[in-house]
Amino acid sequence: MRRLILTLAVAGVAGTLEAQEWRAMGPPGGEVRAMTADPRNPQRLYLGATDGHIFGSRNAGESWELLGRAGERRDGVITAILVDPRNSRRIYASLWTLDATAGGGVYRSEDGGRTWQAAGLARQGVRALAQSELLPDVLVAGTLDGIYRSRDAGKRWERISPEGHEEIRNLDSLALDPRDPEIIYAGTFHLPWKTTDGGRNWAPIHTGMIDDSDVMSIAVDRVNAERIYASACSGIYQSENGGALWRKIQGIPYSARRTHVITQHPVESQIIYAGTTEGLWKTADGGATWNRVTPREWVINALVVQPGRLVMGTEREGVLVSEDGGANFRASNEGFQHRQVLSLALDPDQPQRVLAVLANSNDSLLATEDGGRTWAPLGPGLEKEKLLRVYAAPDGWWASLERGGLRRYDTEKGRWVAEGRLAPEAGKAAKPFAHVVSSMAFGESAWYAATPEGLHISQDAGETWRPLPLGPVMLAVSSVRVSRDGLRLWIVSLRGMVFSRDAGATWTWHDLPPEADGALRLDVADDHTLLAIARKGLYISRDLGKSWSLAAYGLPDAPLQDLATSGDVFLAAMQTGGLYVSRDRGQTWARLEGRLAEGHFPVVLPAPSSSASRSEAIAGRSSPAATGPAAPGASTAAPLVNVIFAGSASEGLFAVELSSHRTVGASEHAAAPRAVGRKPQ
Repeated sequence: MRRLILTLAVAGVAGTLEAQEWRAMGPPGGEVRAMTADPRNPQRLYLGATDGHIFGSRNAGESWELLGRAGERRDGVITAILVDPRNSRRIYASLWTLDATAGGGVYRSEDGGRTWQAAGLARQGVRALAQSELLPDVLVAGTLDGIYRSRDAGKRWERISPEGHEEIRNLDSLALDPRDPEIIYAGTFHLPWKTTDGGRNWAPIHTGMIDDSDVMSIAVDRVNAERIYASACSGIYQSENGGALWRKIQGIPYSARRTHVITQHPVESQIIYAGTTEGLWKTADGGATWNRVTPREWVINALVVQPGRLVMGTEREGVLVSEDGGANFRASNEGFQHRQVLSLALDPDQPQRVLAVLANSNDSLLATEDGGRTWAPLGPGLEKEKLLRVYAAPDGWWASLERGGLRRYDTEKGRWVAEGRLAPEAGKAAKPFAHVVSSMAFGESAWYAATPEGLHISQDAGETWRPLPLGPVMLAVSSVRVSRDGLRLWIVSLRGMVFSRDAGATWTWHDLPPEADGALRLDVADDHTLLAIARKGLYISRDLGKSWSLAAYGLPDAPLQDLATSGDVFLAAMQTGGLYVSRDRGQTWARLEGRLAEGHFPVVLPAPSSSASRSEAIAGRSSPAATGPAAPGASTAAPLVNVIFAGSASEGLFAVELSSHRTVGASEHAAAPRAVGRKPQ
């Protein structure tokens, strides 16, 4: 896959330069919501994602490049992309937002998708957008409250559906007659409508359709404009008289009739493709017979059909390409990285080995052995399970399940197996360890699991578990950390934080200030520095928990999503989005700037080693020592580089290299101690 490398330098404290380098690691693919081709150049394609991002391809979908974002919101779902047939650099995009109060709108780019400006219907959830082939300045948009038209390329808009109409609202699809832009077809959440006079009068056109049909797409036959195709939740329909009468097309099973898109072959008009929630269907005889040409599991959202080539945008597989009419498909996601990362685990000995849990993916668990150059599913054994978190234990990969229990990846069997049982009580049979594990920690001679039923300990590598009380009663535990020698434990329980200096033989209780509203998770930066994620901010202790202060000086007083510490560098991911970095162990904070850093990051995790040599190994480069001695008189000091993995909610995984305020000489790259135990296999 093509690796995105972005290096930024920003002015830091005392005039130093603080660099950040983002290295895209994949996994490739993601959800595609809209796709189109340039009518003047079929090699140039565009696709839209679920966060407002627009990608472009210059080679008919073989590879992709992130161009820009339509709008400023990260929850903008792209519903349509149009390329002006007179000017390929002018592109329109419509969107709606997941936050219904924010709306959406129409956006226009004059530089091929690099930058975008609002082009009307601000705060409107625009679900459909169409352009007249005859008069390209004419645009028609369907929103949740009606239909609008612009006659001047989006500069001004007018409503062309009756205001407050009970039926002509909640638009889902639009189509214009290629011969006459005054003839408009509109599909709503209920049924289709038509106007022949530019919106002055509208008529329902649902004779022959099952009532209450959500019309998701409408297509006008390019040879015979009286022939119309419409897809609805009740099936696919065809009309031979401009929608006056519909006939349901047979041959597609009922379960597959939620059809998102219908596309006609540009040369062979009898060939039509229907992208459904259960695969791609094809007819070669104008709809008389249909065959599914893809696996049933594929959800098809967008299609570009060209002579000899079919490019398909899906919900979970990303972009797929066929060059034989749909008989065979291959993934074509180079440069399109838009996965939702939920959890990560890193091999402590080989930083190029990463395990990632993904949302909205047929393969919810992927692994890379080469720093993200290639990814593959790791399984089977978890097909019907929802994963909570994954871990790199001393003996390999482990996973906790949302419904409770643990799974271990058995390298000999090549599959995930159930693991763990509760230590049996006297005279009773052992029960499976079925608690929900929210956190695990691995010491030299014992493992620990945080569960709602309390803290549990295993001294046989996870085979058996027993409760480890924090006091006279068992308390729910949400977070556990352990020192490498296994003596020191840091616990966040239902009633506060509990620490031990003797492997759990005795405990001491610690409290955050009342205004923190309780700790949720604890991280250990070094022998003296603790960081507690609380309900109302981040708190830092530099005396092993005796006193706490709210992290301020640049960090907003807002809930944190996750936190990672690597040497002097602390990185905080906010629940509201964005990343904040401290390069001086939490003394001061600054928001990371740049397009990549503005997103939402469910998980951030430090690389197993914060040394410069390890960061270069992750990047696939040689260390500075390999470049030869420094020139006479030149300084060998360089900023100490720390690597943190950031899992995005929409753009996959990144290795972020962040320099600290400290410098280190070429011979002073001190690596962190190796993790105890065997590496994951």
